[in-house]
Amino acid sequence: MNEPARILVLTHDDDPTADVVLSMLNVRGTPFVRCDPGNFPMAMRMTACLGTGAGSWRGSMTGAFRGIDLGSVRAVYYRRPSEFRVPDGTAKHDRDFVTAQARHGLSGVLAGLAEVTWLNHPGAMADARMKPYQLAVAARCGLRAPETLVTNDPFAVREFAIQVGGRIITKSLATMITVDDDLGSGVLYTAEVAEELWSDPGIAVTAHLFQELVDGVDVRMTVVGDQVFATEIHPTNPDGPIDIRAHHEDVSYVPVSVPSPSEPRRSSCWVGCG
Repeated sequence: MNEPARILVLTHDDDPTADVVLSMLNVRGTPFVRCDPGNFPMAMRMTACLGTGAGSWRGSMTGAFRGIDLGSVRAVYYRRPSEFRVPDGTAKHDRDFVTAQARHGLSGVLAGLAEVTWLNHPGAMADARMKPYQLAVAARCGLRAPETLVTNDPFAVREFAIQVGGRIITKSLATMITVDDDLGSGVLYTAEVAEELWSDPGIAVTAHLFQELVDGVDVRMTVVGDQVFATEIHPTNPDGPIDIRAHHEDVSYVPVSVPSPSEPRRSSCWVGCG
């Protein structure tokens, strides 16, 4: 196969954000192939070879989408692909084996393609999801992080709360979807911790993240190459939940400028962790 250079788009079938990006690629005449890795291995085939002395994999991926020559991939847009699937009724130990093999096989081959630009690389995304690591990197880059505690010691939480002035929040260390028999499923949002819960014995069960409560306006930044785009997010109800995500669509957006590295930092500017 000798195909023109293409963008490989890895996302689930119903992602509206990817739809917008791909519509612009169509307008620009940029060739791409879209597929969902979750369809592998049930509805997708991959064959890849690495020859002696070769620096990259060669082969192809085929499925319901039009196939793609791995050698033609010059960029990968990685946008929330679905989980790998196996046939219904597969025993758990077989299911675990199949999905692990699929993840390491398909993902490993794609990660091993030479001279390919990723947006964003799964490894970098995995690092960014680790909030303690994320905050430490931000601090080393000169950004101000709130006073933060990671612990499973209930007594340490009370001491921390007193130290930072008596108002603290907690947020999940990993992105979590909670499931309740009565309320259904939902995201575990950031919330203020009441004083009577500062020494809750349940804290000892696992690691928890706590931060001092910092009042202000939520600003989200997106970085594309060397360009930084920032937007303030204002809730319709200022007295609602602390976590801006809990307001869903009841928000308004205001673009804001980002100070250059040579400009003095605003004393009220803090970096959080998503």
